[in-house]
Amino acid sequence: MNKKDINEASNLFMVEYRKRTDIFNMPANHYHDRYEIYYMLSGERYYFIKDRTYHVVKGDLVIINKNEIHKTTHVDSSNTMHERILIEFKKEFLGSTIDDINDTDLFSCFHQNINVLRLNITEQSFIENLLFKMVSENKRQSEGFKTYLKVSLVELLLFITRCVAKVSTNHFEYPNAVHKKISDIVKHINNHYMENLTLTSISKKFFISPYYFSRTFKEVTGFTFVEYVNSVRIKEAQRLLKESKLNVTQIAEKVGYENITHFGRVFKAITGFSPLKYKKNNKELS
Repeated sequence: MNKKDINEASNLFMVEYRKRTDIFNMPANHYHDRYEIYYMLSGERYYFIKDRTYHVVKGDLVIINKNEIHKTTHVDSSNTMHERILIEFKKEFLGSTIDDINDTDLFSCFHQNINVLRLNITEQSFIENLLFKMVSENKRQSEGFKTYLKVSLVELLLFITRCVAKVSTNHFEYPNAVHKKISDIVKHINNHYMENLTLTSISKKFFISPYYFSRTFKEVTGFTFVEYVNSVRIKEAQRLLKESKLNVTQIAEKVGYENITHFGRVFKAITGFSPLKYKKNNKELS
């Protein structure tokens, strides 16, 4: 495989093993156009996904749909060690590998509103063996490694699809009552991001002091209130820029920004592009 092919593969697929012993929190505005699979080998983390936080421990498998807001944070600052394997990929990576698969939908597991699977010992052994082989193969990059990774990814997705099929609903309890309260607030933000949302208005609506709300929102989700609202709004703005015929001013208003200059500044801070440049780039790709 030549250098160009290797670079193309790395853009469509990534697998990474990492062990951390220091305090680590992911960047604020975190969502992307790749599917994500995260396996906890040891330690524990809080994992915020879409509208709630999960307490993830050894043996938990996390699955995240593309463009879903998520973030991990530490549970206890006195015990920050954790060890995980992370996979990110685009559907295009599998290419024709899945053309003949017609007896199951390998991507259905990302649309079931089930983000965390708590695996039993047998399942943990299977998944760890598979993931470590993928890490090793990706590191060595011997002849045919890309084919090996594609076949292994299909096996992984089939395993996850079968596990999800056995789980009827999202059965994970909230870590505590505070997490449940913040989850209710996040759901409200997700449904009303286009409105004038402020720390004060949310605090009043949910009968919580602004100071306490600000502090606990950050602790539970990993985001500040403003970071999260901006992330939700800009994610929707990106979708509208790609899929609608609305102009930038109309989109800014539609996602909750009264000031077009402020919208442009926030959009660029999160995406790295101005709204017009983002729209132009995606039109060229379509």
